[in-house]
Amino acid sequence: MEKKKYIGSFGYRLYKRYIRFMNNRLLFRHVYYQGKENLPALGEPCMIVSCHQNCANDPLVMILGLENESHPYVIARGNVFSWHPLITKFFLWLGMLPAFRLNYDGQESLGKNEETIRISGGKMLEGNRLIMYPEGTHQDKHWLGDFSFGYTRLAFQTAERDGFQHDIKIVPSAHHYEDYFGVQTDVLLRFGKPISLAPYYELYKTKPRTAQREVNQLVRAQIEEMMLDVRDLEHYEEIDWLRTSEFGDTYCCAQGKNPKFLPDKLDSDKKLCDQIQATGEYWDKIAEIRREEAGIGIKDKDIASVKGWLTTILSIMAQIILFPLWLVSLYPNLLHYNIHRPFMKSDKMFTNSWRFIIPVVVGVPFFILLTVLVCGLVWGLWWQSVVWMLLATYPLALFAYYEWKWMQSTFRNIRMLCNKKRMAELKEKRKVLFESIKNKIQ
Repeated sequence: MEKKKYIGSFGYRLYKRYIRFMNNRLLFRHVYYQGKENLPALGEPCMIVSCHQNCANDPLVMILGLENESHPYVIARGNVFSWHPLITKFFLWLGMLPAFRLNYDGQESLGKNEETIRISGGKMLEGNRLIMYPEGTHQDKHWLGDFSFGYTRLAFQTAERDGFQHDIKIVPSAHHYEDYFGVQTDVLLRFGKPISLAPYYELYKTKPRTAQREVNQLVRAQIEEMMLDVRDLEHYEEIDWLRTSEFGDTYCCAQGKNPKFLPDKLDSDKKLCDQIQATGEYWDKIAEIRREEAGIGIKDKDIASVKGWLTTILSIMAQIILFPLWLVSLYPNLLHYNIHRPFMKSDKMFTNSWRFIIPVVVGVPFFILLTVLVCGLVWGLWWQSVVWMLLATYPLALFAYYEWKWMQSTFRNIRMLCNKKRMAELKEKRKVLFESIKNKIQ
């Protein structure tokens, strides 16, 4: 029997399991998928279209959420395929296909997109799911940018080359991140209802642009409904502070939802952001409180959980006891957690993409091999070094991160204890602000 073309090779499926473990257990604390029942059956021509919120993490979360045996393809920025021939081959093996854009790659490169359209359309007809991000680039905030019609053009042209024999479906989806830059945070991916292109085939034959525009409106409407789309970008920082503050959690609980469950928090945040934007107020007061918190060097949620001096001293003593183990855990995790820093000069949204991709694709295999070879050849500790590196790759990597997070939290707590007067004034301002907003939006 002929092997189904949408089934990935054994090597691809094995590698996907490794990446899924590192992504879902190390980079993120919880990964939520909702609406997977909306996906067409494997083997049916399907394009998944999503908002673009967080660089390479978006397609990774998407691909890892699909069936392990499937081999989806994703349209990616064309310039990354020019880094090195070996890297290009690796990207193609993973299922990445290049899309060239005028503002990134120049006018002369646009002709190469026809080959990508042909290949990706063929993969879709074979039953591989195709992932596209019609905004053309990632955003730096929780908002939805303008859509290019490239994805609708690709879908309809693929159907046309096939003689309109297959019903190609587009599934809208939306990513939502608890924190774009943090480790061990939560991420949510929602899949909407599939949109069938077959009812638009006749319209496309005579008015292709109209057919694409109507489909695009349906796709965009579903994505807007599933994601957090903050439209007031002028006051985005103030809105984002409010939803992530203690008030945001309290508001979520008042809606009968759990602020620690990201799908609930997203639904609550959507409602809160809509209501606070409608008021058009409070921006100056929020900005003032944000400045005061930054001046003290604390986060808003620290205020609700400030600890006394006795608890703080006991916490410091425990950290001192654990400090030697923490130092040991820094190999090689100190490099892994900070590898992104040299690359963040132009675009901070690549933070977790670099933090995950370089260590997981290159760093972890390299350090495991290096440690095993050195310890084995020099001291003959072959199996001991293997066990050590397995521990360093996951449990000690988590320990290194959480111990550092604990230290930072303790330092912020000390700052609050040492600034009693400023903290008392700040708490009063927050109380007045939160009460005012609560009365306004209810």
